[in-house]
Amino acid sequence: MSSPTTRDKIIDAAMAIVRVQGVAKLTLDEAAKGAGLSKGGVLYHFKSKDDLIKGMVERLINQCDRLQLAYYDKEPEGPYRWVRAVVQTTFDPNGPAGDKVSGALLAAITVNPGLVAPIQAKYDEWIERIHADSPNPMLAGLVCMAMDGYSFERIMGLELCDEEKQMKMKQFILDLLKAEPTHE
Repeated sequence: MSSPTTRDKIIDAAMAIVRVQGVAKLTLDEAAKGAGLSKGGVLYHFKSKDDLIKGMVERLINQCDRLQLAYYDKEPEGPYRWVRAVVQTTFDPNGPAGDKVSGALLAAITVNPGLVAPIQAKYDEWIERIHADSPNPMLAGLVCMAMDGYSFERIMGLELCDEEKQMKMKQFILDLLKAEPTHE
């Protein structure tokens, strides 16, 4: 595997700051210090704090996409393969929803809605995938909305059910997708 780029080192440093201190404490100076660079070195890659946050959002989106693709490859062929991959990704304890950075970035996005653009672009791609192999787009949409809800629950640190119930819920959803008649 190749060594991290300077841009990656800056994002790593910024994410470490946000995990420990929150997004409010993230500055370009602190990111530079954490990455072992000058502020000018950071400014070469990120023109502003919002630009750096956008880079962090894109990193999380790409991590989620890679995880979803890995689960897709493991899922047996057939209807709802992409939705099943979404379910597996959402319940993965190491997925982006389990990262403290996700909550902090969500807060940053609410302050600056312009940062939502990369998320919307990836969601559009994911929706296309899901519709491509879902015989019942309404069921697929409902399951995906439920997964978004569960992701937000995890991001906010809410524990509405224990791990055993989470696994039962995951299995219930996967069984529902197997049993669903293929009508629109």
